[in-house]
Amino acid sequence: MEKRNIFDSIGEEAMAHILTCFKPYRRDFLAGETILTYEAGEPKRVEILESGCARLQILNEDGDIFLIERIMQGDVFGEPFALPLDRFVYVVTAETSCRVLFLDYDHIIRPCAKLCDHHSRIISDLFIMAAQKSQVLSLHISLLHQNTIRRKVLSYLSYASSICPKNKDGYFTIPMSLVDLSDYLNVDRSAMMREIRQLKEEGLIDGSRREFKVLTH
Repeated sequence: MEKRNIFDSIGEEAMAHILTCFKPYRRDFLAGETILTYEAGEPKRVEILESGCARLQILNEDGDIFLIERIMQGDVFGEPFALPLDRFVYVVTAETSCRVLFLDYDHIIRPCAKLCDHHSRIISDLFIMAAQKSQVLSLHISLLHQNTIRRKVLSYLSYASSICPKNKDGYFTIPMSLVDLSDYLNVDRSAMMREIRQLKEEGLIDGSRREFKVLTH
């Protein structure tokens, strides 16, 4: 499923007129600021990242925090997209300066009588994006359940190879730093780097920094 952006099917000018139905408000955040903290439960808002980059992390009852995904411009996030996990807290933090649009969830699922085509399209897009996020989270869970660092790294790179644009030599760039990748895979960074070097020595992958090529399938 191709990733859907909330602005793909509706121009930003049209959005400015339509979003008034959703009781919106905007806030700016500096890098490092917490944008949102929430627990799985009854949704109250849907958020759209209008500019900047943020990260969604999950905090378990032991105080451990794990990277779930990076949130880019045009992405939606918030309570409706949380995994139904008890005793977990979700934290969205700004990686750069961000502007966030907050929408009232109740007004999205119970639209006004003047339901125009664009309004309907936004609701449809939000459901599609929710399905896409479900796929991404399912992938993440499957990666975390791999029982070795090697299998986690190979599984992730195989997936990234299938979705990331490649240059003429077949190399692709993963959408996160290696520090974030170790966090995403919930492994020690030094151990992950040793495994990557070993995989390169064995001729299974090639690359450096964030650029990779998978040599076997």
